[in-house]
Amino acid sequence: MSVLGKGSLFTPKSIPLIELLPGINNHKTALPNFQRPWIWEPERVRELIVSVAYRYPAGSLLTMPVVSNSFALRPFQGSGDKLEDEPNLMVLDGQQRLTSLYQALYRKEGVEYRGRKFHFYLDIPHLMSDPDGSIDVGEPHFEDALFFVLQEKDGRRIRYLGLKPVYELTTLDDELSAGALPLNLTFDANGELAEWMMNYLSLQAHDDMKQYKQLQKKWGNLVHPWLDLIRNYPFPVVELNADMPLSAICHIFEKVNSQGLPLDVFDLCTAILWAQGFSLNDKWNDVVKDFKSNNLLQMQPLNGTGFLQSLALLDSLEKKRANPKSRLAVGSRKRDLMELDKSTVEKWWKILLDGYKESSAFMMGQGILSERILPYSTMIIPLAAIFADIKNRKGDINAKAAWPKIRQWYWCSVFSQRYSGPVETYSALDFEQVVSWVDGGPEPEAVRTFIFRSDAIQEISSIRNAIYKGVLCLLAQNGAMDFSGGGGLNVQIFHDTQQDHHHIFPTKALKELEISDPRANTIVNKTLISATANRSISGNKPSNYVQNWRDKLGAASYDDILRSHAIDSNILIQDNWQAFIVDRRERLCRMIESVCKGVFQPFTESPDIESEGEQEEV
Repeated sequence: MSVLGKGSLFTPKSIPLIELLPGINNHKTALPNFQRPWIWEPERVRELIVSVAYRYPAGSLLTMPVVSNSFALRPFQGSGDKLEDEPNLMVLDGQQRLTSLYQALYRKEGVEYRGRKFHFYLDIPHLMSDPDGSIDVGEPHFEDALFFVLQEKDGRRIRYLGLKPVYELTTLDDELSAGALPLNLTFDANGELAEWMMNYLSLQAHDDMKQYKQLQKKWGNLVHPWLDLIRNYPFPVVELNADMPLSAICHIFEKVNSQGLPLDVFDLCTAILWAQGFSLNDKWNDVVKDFKSNNLLQMQPLNGTGFLQSLALLDSLEKKRANPKSRLAVGSRKRDLMELDKSTVEKWWKILLDGYKESSAFMMGQGILSERILPYSTMIIPLAAIFADIKNRKGDINAKAAWPKIRQWYWCSVFSQRYSGPVETYSALDFEQVVSWVDGGPEPEAVRTFIFRSDAIQEISSIRNAIYKGVLCLLAQNGAMDFSGGGGLNVQIFHDTQQDHHHIFPTKALKELEISDPRANTIVNKTLISATANRSISGNKPSNYVQNWRDKLGAASYDDILRSHAIDSNILIQDNWQAFIVDRRERLCRMIESVCKGVFQPFTESPDIESEGEQEEV
């Protein structure tokens, strides 16, 4: 390793995005060819855009001028397959952030993730509804206005809230009608942004020039400043000297890419509270030890930031209740956490711990036997706060009495995939609305608007999906028994027998029967099966393995086991795939309906099967 001599080794400076992203687009800024691939998912990209718009720290960049051919270079992902110009700058650290911002804010093709494209928009009606008339006053609207949509296989772009379609955004007319501004116009140099604005404002003003000017002023106060904040976001840059030895560059690169960890908001809060005499880390470590010793972590991972978010929800709701005429908002965003002081944290700490423990009991009661099948780890944020608030105000008995309502909200949120969206927004909304519902108020939005697209259960093949996991949990909740005859599933049996999601109608058996159906890998053909039972199934036709297990356990006993998994043994033993699928999907749908109620759309015979997931060939 080279020892660097005296003199300046690097130059610190800041470069605005309005200079960085065009450089990526025209290939004047490039990456070393040994950089790892870009991997960020859309929700993480969304969080980065929020940080940029709000001027939060988003990390620094490490760059170096290109003065020789020491490194093979390549373009940033999404800017082309090969370099079309000679780069003058290479980025050693910051690829994930710059690629995310480039794809979301600059290129019309959107963000590419796992073979799919996602497009980012700003909800202009929501931005312009800010009653303060300025982004510098009151609660900012940007985070709630920012959203992304998946471009479907046929090219259509549809915005959903959960599973409910809100509007289409495929064409310019669609965008203007909905007021959804494509964020790829943020750095527009061809006048498209100005034209989009004029068309939208004209549409809203109905050719009334006075109304148009009022709207134009609103745009100038509530939309344009956000775009300017993004364009001019100053990224801190450390630029290495061009004459730095190759060995030193490689060493630096290795360290920043293998050991660099982002500073979490929990770490920032630890530093803030330490100055006030409160050791957050020590208190949190005690909580983790307590939960581990009481086996309360089997179905829910503990997260320090999530705990503080729940605490912020409790504190902000109390302040709102004390000042009902004020415009105080219930929230758990980064700035809410960083405003927590020692007295506030100490006030709610024990109350929230009680809420967490009640949440653990609740989740176990919902069939969540392991983190492996937990639909959303983020739902603990509002759930713990809901139980903490009710127990604190009304006691343990009333907290238990609230379980039915909380249960309906929980499963409606899971099966609408609500928490695949902005967690902070839905956590605050649901916390306030569910607590109000328990107190006798109206149904929360998640329950009131619940619609389930039944085809989802014959399309989803990934255990990463909340609906997939939710079905497995409901089966356990409804009394699913061990396939080997070991009794009803519980936490101990789940782990001792190595339960996992496996095929009911083995794919090898389907091949033998010359049946090709993509639904074979979806949740409609899966359930929780122990490792031992799965080995005994091992690609056999259902007629074979069902009879074998009937011989071992007795026909009535084994039929009861299958029935506990929403399976009709008399259909399964006939090796009738079509009858099995039709029967089981209906059973699963009714199981979901029993906990959610709401509207259920009918099945179709040509579902759009999800392409990604964890599969086991049996």
